[in-house]
Amino acid sequence: MSKQRPKPLDEWDFRAFIALAEERSYEDAARRMAGFHGGYSRQSVQHRIAKIESCVGESLVRRNVDRRYLLTDAGERVLQIARQVVALHERMGSASARPTVWTLACGPHHTQFVALAEDRLRATEGGDKLRVEYLSQPNRAEHQFFGDPVDRLLRNEFHLIIGPPVRRPGLRSTRLYEARLEAMIDRDFPDDRLSLHELVNDYEAFLQPRDVRARRVLEDAIAAAGIPDPDPASRVAMETYETATSVIRLRTQRHRPGRDRGRILVVPSDVALPYKDGMVFGGGGADRFKWVPIHDGSTPLRMDICVTIRDVHQAALRPVIEALRAGVLQLDRGRHRISGAPLTSATPIPTQRS
Repeated sequence: MSKQRPKPLDEWDFRAFIALAEERSYEDAARRMAGFHGGYSRQSVQHRIAKIESCVGESLVRRNVDRRYLLTDAGERVLQIARQVVALHERMGSASARPTVWTLACGPHHTQFVALAEDRLRATEGGDKLRVEYLSQPNRAEHQFFGDPVDRLLRNEFHLIIGPPVRRPGLRSTRLYEARLEAMIDRDFPDDRLSLHELVNDYEAFLQPRDVRARRVLEDAIAAAGIPDPDPASRVAMETYETATSVIRLRTQRHRPGRDRGRILVVPSDVALPYKDGMVFGGGGADRFKWVPIHDGSTPLRMDICVTIRDVHQAALRPVIEALRAGVLQLDRGRHRISGAPLTSATPIPTQRS
């Protein structure tokens, strides 16, 4: 009696394997796969991994001491094949008709240049070519951004997303601008920049929560600089996602007698832009403060803001990306800059393994 041939591997076997390789947990891989197909469980992922291992004839994963899963040498080789297979399916899926209106997902603070891009597209392309959807608060956090929003981009529910660069096969990130971390500080502050040492030792700061990329950039820089940190709690006046709340408190509160440490607000330049003197939400009291970049030595703390699309949409979305870049440049020609450095290139950031 002939031996029964195993079932052939399919796209979803490879997607499950990629999810496990990147998430390093069957539970997390199952949650990620549920975004593509509902009803995925740990057992569903285990079944697909076992199916690939049966085909390959070797173990592909091993459990680490931290109870997470790592790839074996064979698993590393299969991962490269899996990425190629999934990328091929993505390209095949792009053969369906292109939408007449593209969906862009972004944060509310990106509205400043996105609205300019919408106007430009109406004038040059005719009609509404862009539908804007704002990411929910959880999906603006750094870790979650690489989950649901990126998965929806891969599923063609979103066609463009704005945020940090994404290094995933089949996706292409193009830099729009470079945001820098800035501090809203008393107008009489004598310098045009604030050092990390001064921030840690001399001020209490209104900060975004730790799941926001800008906060992670700040905390990583403080740790890397080796600055003696008296107590992180003593240098944090308040954590909030609501920048307007921090602006109002800082402008309203006067220096209290007996307080040794001054108070500042730290956010990226794109978030800060509307609240600066003379801008749309500058309002009363704005002239009593100025915004200065935060420096680690001679280098400002900064981060790339990119628009990410699927490779297969590169040609069709070129006018949209150019309109977004034009919106950024228009803002940077104004009284205050959205970015911390001149935009000199829109070179795509190559996809690579995260």
